[in-house]
Amino acid sequence: MNETQKPLTQNSRKSILILILLIPLLIAGVSSWFLFNTQPPAVQAHIETKRATLLPQLRPLAAFSLNDHLGKTFDNSRLLGRWTLLSFGYTHCPDICPSTLAMLAEMNLNLQQTESKFPYQIGFVSVDPERDTAERLAEYVTYFDPGFLGIRGDDAALQTMTKPLGILYRKVETENSAMGYVMDHSASIILIDPQGRYYALFSPPHDPAIMADDFLTITSLVD
Repeated sequence: MNETQKPLTQNSRKSILILILLIPLLIAGVSSWFLFNTQPPAVQAHIETKRATLLPQLRPLAAFSLNDHLGKTFDNSRLLGRWTLLSFGYTHCPDICPSTLAMLAEMNLNLQQTESKFPYQIGFVSVDPERDTAERLAEYVTYFDPGFLGIRGDDAALQTMTKPLGILYRKVETENSAMGYVMDHSASIILIDPQGRYYALFSPPHDPAIMADDFLTITSLVD
């Protein structure tokens, strides 16, 4: 043994052993942090929104086929090349749906007054196919904004779109009511990107100015 080298003390041996045992735990911890706290490149980590919730993993929408209020097919291909905001409800809705559409109309006006160059569309998906005909939807949605789309389909076709998005709805019978029944439904607004992927969620309560700001923030930073 070299005279300058000293034998390890018992405490030194313990420290080295502890360090060796901790290294795998440290590596596992760092790996877990990156796994659960980083986002894939598709969703930019630097995007800061006021109310919008960005999905940590973009999801293409399942293949669906509905119709708009003009009688044209509304399927996945109609989502490509533009951003899409979708709300869900029904024309006999007494409060939430008209309030949401009025809010979206105001948000749309806010966006039209900006220099946003990103094409987008706003659609209202009916969850009441029994009563919401194409004619009724056409009258209803265009009352709030002539550019809005009314979208409908039978229940099976609707479920194909709504279930993967987490949009829930159900018929509730009402006694002593001229309406006969109401529809309980999600009030969230879904944002679809120009590649047809579920990108973000706007939960209530909705504010037109804040939603417009979030939309501009997202679209200006996403490639």
